Amino acid sequence: MARHQASWLHTPFVEAIVAALGADSIKFVGGAVRDSLLDAAVTDIDAATSHQPTETTKLLKAAGFKVIPTGLKHGTVTAVLGQDMMEITTLRLDVKTDGRHANVTFTKDWLLDAKRRDFTFNAIYLAPDGTVFDPFSGFEDLKAGKVRFIGNAEDRIEEDALRILRFFRFYARFGRGDADAAALAACGEKRCLIKNLSIERVREELLKIVTVSDPRETLALLEKTGILAEIIGPSVSLALCNAYIASEIQLGDRLPSGVNPLVRLYFLLRPSMRAARMASHFKMSNAEGARLRRIARAFEDSPIKSPVQLRRVMYNFGREAAMAAVLVAGCTEEALFELAVDWDIPTFPLLGRDLIGLGYPAGPEIGKQIKRLEKTWCASDFKINRSALLELARRNSPSAG
Repeated sequence: MARHQASWLHTPFVEAIVAALGADSIKFVGGAVRDSLLDAAVTDIDAATSHQPTETTKLLKAAGFKVIPTGLKHGTVTAVLGQDMMEITTLRLDVKTDGRHANVTFTKDWLLDAKRRDFTFNAIYLAPDGTVFDPFSGFEDLKAGKVRFIGNAEDRIEEDALRILRFFRFYARFGRGDADAAALAACGEKRCLIKNLSIERVREELLKIVTVSDPRETLALLEKTGILAEIIGPSVSLALCNAYIASEIQLGDRLPSGVNPLVRLYFLLRPSMRAARMASHFKMSNAEGARLRRIARAFEDSPIKSPVQLRRVMYNFGREAAMAAVLVAGCTEEALFELAVDWDIPTFPLLGRDLIGLGYPAGPEIGKQIKRLEKTWCASDFKINRSALLELARRNSPSAG
């Protein structure tokens, strides 16, 4: 193909990297090149170089870059200048792999480096002058929506089992038409290797899959090949997840916060595990675990059939959780959806000090009374005002007796 003059090639940071390492010794590769060829937004830019890691480090430091030894064993350093950073990896061969880690040797051969990569469109290299090196016709695959392994699919998977999930992630994002049959067969055949991956890596790939606008076809393939069951257990059902995704897609721009990958993941995993186990098993943050538990509690109140019920769910579990319960039930064209978007969740109008002013002694009894009053307030559909709540509290106060 003709030269590709990506705009980011001419940014000061990239030009400084090229000047430091030499235009003949560096090419850009990976997601930035792939996305640039699709005229998509480019974020992280990665490069490959024929320099040994020690030489790369020396040249970058001489040019004023801070250099972080990100993965020297595998030839990777990170160049930092101000707020900008770039990973730069020496051309290499994977000599020995165990499905997670590789022992490598360095090379100056760009084709040998390309052969050890995963998919054809991830082995497209872009030189600083815009010259494209595409040894496996990755750009043609990209345009056709084909996700193909480089060489033998089973060999690529045995080198790194994460490539199973990466195949489905890229198919969800770029795939069109039928998925590559050889790739699907290899992923299914080698699915037991997923157990060797860290759960954090599995979690991140699952989240990336469910983040694409419509992953339903990809999820169906994950189920059909037995990979979902390998990850989350035998109780696999896509019904809830698909129902929720369908509602998000139907709403489109009307959905205030856009795609919610954590909610999608919750409904994907729910047939096999409850919220607390999800959070623990996938090593989620405390905040994510709390969100999952609120989503679960709201879903347990489903189906939400009335505005009164929805307001109660929103107050108790938050807007995100209530919205999830509404959408999974398919309420996208009803007043319930508008209410979930627009209702301002109120704050309970009493505090403990209000009860102390009525004669309640400081201590646990105040908390219990606040809870009782709050429950009464919720049952009134939040209509009882502060004055009426104070009157109720006054009737029950110790001084009232």
